[in-house]
Amino acid sequence: MGQRSLVMPLDSRLTDVIGLIDTILNDFGGKADIYAVAQHMDADLDDIIPNLNAAIYLGFLKVINGDVVVTELGIKFLNSKIPERRRMLRELISNIEPFKTAIEIGKDEPFPLEKLIMALVNKGYSEFKAPGIRDLLTILLSEWGAYAGLIKKRGNEYIVT
Repeated sequence: MGQRSLVMPLDSRLTDVIGLIDTILNDFGGKADIYAVAQHMDADLDDIIPNLNAAIYLGFLKVINGDVVVTELGIKFLNSKIPERRRMLRELISNIEPFKTAIEIGKDEPFPLEKLIMALVNKGYSEFKAPGIRDLLTILLSEWGAYAGLIKKRGNEYIVT
């Protein structure tokens, strides 16, 4: 097994990630304590963490001396029009699991979700054995993959575009 790629938090949601970045940038001037952000957003920290991690993995946020800071890439993403956001996101998620493996197995033909799960487990990503993974993975692929123009679903199969 090679080096593990980052795994997109399965319960992260694109709109929540964008909202988190926007809140830190516009309501806190680009730098904030995550506890203050959670309180400001009237959310539990546990609900924010998956979206915070997703934003960090994508390079939109970073943690410096305990504060969450919006990066130049995060500012560029927020200030971009939708087509540019999609292009940026497509490029960024292509190297993050499960998208990386979906691209590999879907480059030649459509694939069912089970094939993706098996490929990820075979690569050593045991988190894809978890109960309820099908639902989380379906939402993740549909939301992030579709927005980025990377993956679309047809029937029970996924197509890499």
